[in-house]
Formats: sequence, structure tokens, C-alpha cells
Amino acid sequence: MGKVRTLIVDGEELGRRLLRSLLASDRDVEIVDEARSVTEARRKIAELQPELVFTDLGNPDDACSDLLQDLEPRPYMIVLTAHAEYALRAFELQADDFLVKPVLRQRFARSVILAKRRIAERLVAGLARKIAIATEAIHRGTAALATAPAAGYQNHMMIRVRRRMHSVDVGEISWIEGASQYSRVHTRNGEFLLSRTLGSLECELDPERFLRLHRSAIVNAAYVSEMRSSGDGRYYVHLRCGKVLCVGRTRRGALEMLAAGIAGRSAKKSGGPEGPPRVVLQGAF
Repeated sequence: MGKVRTLIVDGEELGRRLLRSLLASDRDVEIVDEARSVTEARRKIAELQPELVFTDLGNPDDACSDLLQDLEPRPYMIVLTAHAEYALRAFELQADDFLVKPVLRQRFARSVILAKRRIAERLVAGLARKIAIATEAIHRGTAALATAPAAGYQNHMMIRVRRRMHSVDVGEISWIEGASQYSRVHTRNGEFLLSRTLGSLECELDPERFLRLHRSAIVNAAYVSEMRSSGDGRYYVHLRCGKVLCVGRTRRGALEMLAAGIAGRSAKKSGGPEGPPRVVLQGAF
């Protein structure tokens, strides 16, 4: 991996100067630019595609939520602030690391080392995913599949378990559970913990097969057995494995798609059980 492309986001010149000083001796880091506000940072992230972002914009709640909203691909973000009480909220907003000012040089160095390691893992996972797709194309003897990354959605997901990369058929995935900057992938053959956010995975999955039910859950429509309404405005999706998932109030569109029979179509694509889920409604749908 080459140098880590880094963007510094800080509303104060003194803060930007301090970060430049702390990073100056690291030969693996390249500071590509600086930004003074969320608006400027989002524009420069889109233009420069940095892999690492340091941000200090006062309130981490506002900074993280505004900076990370609908941002894909999402760079590794380290938040700096003088307010230690914002740490939990920053991680809930999917910040990757949190440093309290005044920043100790040793703690800063450890944070940068971890960032470089995680960024390298993402790069390796991306390359492994491309290799798996190319290998499948050769195996099947079709040129059409070789262009799948540009033309459509992935058929496999690369997951690192210890020091080995595993290729998981997305058709084997029943649902994905989000937990801060991690995701737990549930498959027919077990569970895998993935160091990626649910939002980043959602962008790579076919929306006709995988539906976002909640901020913390994506479901494979082929594995839905029925949908239920409790009669008090709450809705639940039952999977064939017995798992019950709550549907977020802003995700009612997913219920309509399931009721329309998307599960039947996706089952044929994934090799899962065919037929739409049963709808059991005790109240108004």
C-alpha cells in the first residue's frame, strides 16, 4: 500500500498546524489538503478521495453527523475534541476513533497505526473481491460476469477471518446486523464479524434482494417467511431461521416491497426458498 491520503478538517489554523506537526514525521501519511468547515470537507472528500480524515469542528455530534451523512465511500475518520463526554455519541455516528485534547503524542501515534492497519485491510479486501469475481468469470467461461463490478452488484462478499479471506455467496446471507463500525453477517453456515458499516454494505447489495428494515438490520428477502403487525403501529419480519426483526418507522417501504412479492423473485436469484412471505396483519398495514 502507498502513502495514506489524509485530509485535515479543523476550523482553527492552530489546530490544523498542530495536526500537520504530529503527522510530519510519518512517512506513510500524505496530507492532501485541509478544510475549515463541513461543507468544504465534504467537497474535498468527494474530489480528493482521502483514505483518512482528522476532524475537529467543536461538537463531534454535529460534525460527524453532517460530515458522514450519505458519504460513500466513507474514509476512516478520527475525531478530535476537548469534550470527552462526546466519545460515545461519536462512535454511534460511526467515527472510527476518538481523541481527547490535549492529545498525547503516544496516543496519537497508536491511533494512526490502527488507522493505517484498517485502511490496508479494506484495500486487501477490495482486491480479494475483484480476484474472486475474475476467478468466477474464468470458471464459468462468460465475459459478461467479468464486468459485474461495473455493471451490477456483487455475487460474493469477501470476509476476513483471522488472517484468511473468505468468499461468501450473497445468496447464502439471510440478514446482516449493524453494530457501530462493525457488521455481523448471518449466513446458512454461520456468522461472520466484518469491520465495515452497515451503510457501506448496503451500497454493494442488490436492493431487489436485500432490504434495509432498520438502522441496524438488512434482510435478504428470500429468507422472509412472514410479516406481522402487532396492531399498535409496529411491524415485524419473521425469517425462516426463526429470527424476528423489527421494522423501523421510516422503513415501511420495505414492507410494501416484500408484500409485492419481491421475495419470490429474489429466491430464484439466490437459490433460496421460493414464494412471497405470508402477511399476518392484526392492524392496519
